[in-house]
Amino acid sequence: MSKKSLIIVIALVLALGLVFAYQTFLSPESVEGAKEVKIQVINEKEDVDKTFTYNTDDEYLLDLLENNKDEIGVTLTDSDFGKMVTAMMDYEAKESEQEFWQIQVNGKDAETGVAEIPLTDGDKYKFELTSY
Repeated sequence: MSKKSLIIVIALVLALGLVFAYQTFLSPESVEGAKEVKIQVINEKEDVDKTFTYNTDDEYLLDLLENNKDEIGVTLTDSDFGKMVTAMMDYEAKESEQEFWQIQVNGKDAETGVAEIPLTDGDKYKFELTSY
């Protein structure tokens, strides 16, 4: 095996090891069982500030949104990064106006997408129409 091939094999093994380590030790873990959570939707353009309270067994925010999409008026779009929230309360963020739905968990900006945000009892998830 040439030196170049050996380096490629080592790089692939390291990459797989990093993916495994992330999923095992660093990715957010879901919480099983019943929990009460709140979802707040803010859209100043449409004068919307509505909070929904859910008692659920869902483990991730994506599951809760999909199971209540008619009530919340959510639209989820597939992207290269996973599911993206493109509409809330039936208002679609306009790319032409550089709008997007900012997600906060207990007042802090979310660091992952909705598919990776675990639901925890008592947490508040805020979706606010924002522009960049």
